[in-house]
Formats: sequence, structure tokens, C-alpha cells
Amino acid sequence: MTTEIFGPEEGYVVSNGFKMHYLEWGRSGRMIVVLHSMRLDAHAFDFFSKSMSRKHRILAIDQLGHGDSAKSVTEVPLEQHMEIIRGVVKERNFSDLILIGHSLGGFITMIYASKYPREVSKMILVDIAPRDPLEQRARRGERPIIPEHFNSKEEAVKYFKNAYPKYSQETVENRVNYALYISSNGKLRWKANMKTLNMLRETWNGFNFWPYVKKIEAPILLIKGGESQSVSIETVERMKNTLKDFSIVEVEGAGHQILLDRPKEFENAVRNFIQ
Repeated sequence: MTTEIFGPEEGYVVSNGFKMHYLEWGRSGRMIVVLHSMRLDAHAFDFFSKSMSRKHRILAIDQLGHGDSAKSVTEVPLEQHMEIIRGVVKERNFSDLILIGHSLGGFITMIYASKYPREVSKMILVDIAPRDPLEQRARRGERPIIPEHFNSKEEAVKYFKNAYPKYSQETVENRVNYALYISSNGKLRWKANMKTLNMLRETWNGFNFWPYVKKIEAPILLIKGGESQSVSIETVERMKNTLKDFSIVEVEGAGHQILLDRPKEFENAVRNFIQ
């Protein structure tokens, strides 16, 4: 099997009426689909995808309203978000999938593996798990203030360094280059569409994922950030009692954005699980 790096090949697929952007890495090996979280994009997995592409094929997809994918002007239910992703997967001829979903991507992954169990061989949830619908609404509180725009690249760099102190310089540059775009007035604005983000939050708040999770047949790994509070001890215990094949790895020194906070440790956890 080759050890040379291939990719990324960049392209678009029209799925369920939406033009979706993707990055494809590698030419042979197991097929891995990675789905990012809110405000991130396919490029957030670049470090992981580049390294893994030596022995695997990786498909990283910009989810609806993120990155360079289409922005929706109407509400899109979570199951439709999943079907949009599946359309891209099918178009790129990926099969026998290892699904990796971070946060929002994890929600989509749960639905995907539940509805199409024969298409998923393994799945990894990155710092996300199903919660009781009432608990989800109770957890809604004040969110950190995120600037709508930046006047310069230097200002954006400063923001990322302050907001995400665990990011390396390379990670900060990745986020500035791919999470933002230069608007007509010269300001740097977020690619992630705020209307879509708000719609997504309302869509999953109160959504009961447990009936989906109970139907999942594939082995599941939960990679949890050691400094994150996104997944409770009670939820982990319920997953252990609910799922046929469940394991958990906690990455010390990582917050919710494990793949960017501790990329090497994240990759090692994935490698150990899929091998």
C-alpha cells in the first residue's frame, strides 16, 4: 500500500438540489468520511486527512451553510442534511464507510449509521453524544460573542489565538485562510452562514437522537476532550448500556475541538480504533 500523499482533489457535487463542496485525499485503502462541526469546514481536517491519506481514502465535505457549500434560504431538517451528505458520498463512490463526525457532524453521523447500517462499517463521534431532549434545551445559555467580521488578517489571527489558545500557529493560519472570506468592502467575514447556523441550532434542540442510536450496528468510538463538558458521565454510561459495541478515548488537554487542539492525539485515537 502506498505511503505517498495524494490530494486534496477539490470539487463540487449537486446533492438534493444543493451544490456541495468536498476535498478528497488518498487513492487506496479504507474509505473514511469526515464531517465537521458548526463554524468549521472540510479544511479543518486537513492535517488529519493529509496524514491518513498515505494508507486511506478520505472524503471531507463542507456541510450545508459552511465553507464553500451552498447556503440554504429555508429550513432543512437534520435527516435531509444527512441525505445531502449521503448524496455526495454516493457520487464520489465511497462505500463500506468509516464515518467520523465532530459535534454537528456527529449528529449527522448518528442518523446516517442508523438509517443505512449496511453502508457503515465503523463510526467515530468526536466530543458529541445523544442527550435527553429536555437536557439539550436546559443547556442552552449565553454563547460567547463572536465578531461578525474582522478588519484585517492580523485582527483575525489575534482573535483565533485568544479564543483558541490551544491552536498551533499552523492551525490558526488554516482557520484564517479557510473559515473566512474577503467581502466586497475588504472585511473578512465568516463563510458559515448565520441563518443556517441558527436554523441548525433550533433543529437539533429538542431532537431525540436515542431512537436512532439504538439502531446503530457499527462499532462506535467516542473521542472525548478531557477539558470539554459536551458529554456527561451519565450519557457515557447510557451509551455503554445501549450500544452493542462502544468504546471511549479521552484526550487530555483538549477541549471540544479535539482535532484542532490535539491533532496528533486525535489521529492516534482514530488509527487505533480502525486498525
